[in-house]
Order: sequence, then C-alpha cells, then structure tokens
Amino acid sequence: MSLLNLSIDTNIDSRTMKDYVYQVLKRNIMELRLKPGSPLKKEKISRQLQVSVTPVREAFAKLAEDDLVDILPQNGTFVSHINIDKIIQAQFMRENMELAVIKLACEMDFPKDRLFKLQTIVKMQEILAEEENLIQLFELDNQFHRIVFETCNKKYVWEILQQVSTHIDRIRVLSLTTYFNRKEIIADHQKIIDAIKDKNLELAERVVKEHTNRIKYDIEKMKEKYSDYFD
Repeated sequence: MSLLNLSIDTNIDSRTMKDYVYQVLKRNIMELRLKPGSPLKKEKISRQLQVSVTPVREAFAKLAEDDLVDILPQNGTFVSHINIDKIIQAQFMRENMELAVIKLACEMDFPKDRLFKLQTIVKMQEILAEEENLIQLFELDNQFHRIVFETCNKKYVWEILQQVSTHIDRIRVLSLTTYFNRKEIIADHQKIIDAIKDKNLELAERVVKEHTNRIKYDIEKMKEKYSDYFD
C-alpha cells in the first residue's frame, strides 16, 4: 500500500490521538500537500501515522466541521474543493475586522516590544522570500496579523477569523506559489508598522484595504490554472 505525501511534524502538541491526526491532516490540507478533491483512505492514513482507524475516523469528522473534507456515504472521504463564494465572504469579514483593529492600533500606544516583534517578522519574511520558503512565509504572515489583533485585545476575534478562513488560506498559499508578488506583501507589512508608529490611520487603512483585497484580483487566474481545485 503506497503512502500519502504527508508532512509529519513530530513536535505537534496534542492531547489525544484524534487531535494529532487532525492537526497533521489539517496542516497538509492547508499547505496543499493533500490537494482539493484527493481521496482520503482511513486505512492508508492510520498505517502511515501508526495509529488505529478510530482516531482517523474522528479526525475526518472534525475536518468536515472545518469544511476541509467532504464525507460522502458510499463514496468515501475527499479533501474539499476550494469554494469561491466562501473565499469572498471570508475576505469581506477579514477586511472589515482588519480595518477595525488597525484603527485601534493607530489610536493606542502600541508597545515597543510588539513593534519589534512585527519588525523581526518582516526581516524574516524577506529572507524566506529569497529562499522560496513559502509555507513559513505564509505562517509568518498570519503571525504578523495575529500579533496586531492580540495587542489590541482582540485575540478572540482573530480566533473566529481563523475558523472561517480555511478556503481563503488555501488560496493564499496557492497565491504565494503562483501569482502574488511576495515583495509587495512584505512591503505592506512594513507600511503597516510605519503607520502604527506614526499613528497614521489614513495610510494604515489604505494599506490594509490593498493587502486584504489582493486575494480577489488573482482568483480567476488561479481558477484557470488550477480548475480542478475549485468547486
């Protein structure tokens, strides 16, 4: 029995085997190692992860709640296709939440240690972009925005955004590997830092709008190139 092309992180912090399997599969789906429409076989996954079939079945159910897999009776379980309508709705939510939070960030005395963390992320992203390390680049993108939300006491809002971002995050990963200008994304982050430092709300809002809307501009290009990934 051939194995799946799974990336397995042995440092995953999980309390149960179900959580472990769930986190491994979710990471591989989000990173597009498991491509949209791919069949998922419980027996094959349990063998590769060296667990019983039960936690795999339970992980499938949790992934279905996240809209990352489709469980079709009599047909099997498949990685869900990317849904354009859900991307547009998630982008709408993210843009408006980002604008609300950046307003708070510009109005408050943003802690210097948090600004330093944001600046460090930008420097790391520049290195990762040169190295073509796109997955870590994506992870740092999320970390950048999470720090801003948490600093503005909006951690719960960020967590809610993550729950509805499964489709948009997969297309963000696809964008980094295909069309998006990575230097522009990193430059946006630097402009956001500068705007927060200077309490320049006008600049901050303009950059956030451009940053969060980039995903919409390339959807059709990606849909044309990866038509089998989409509903």
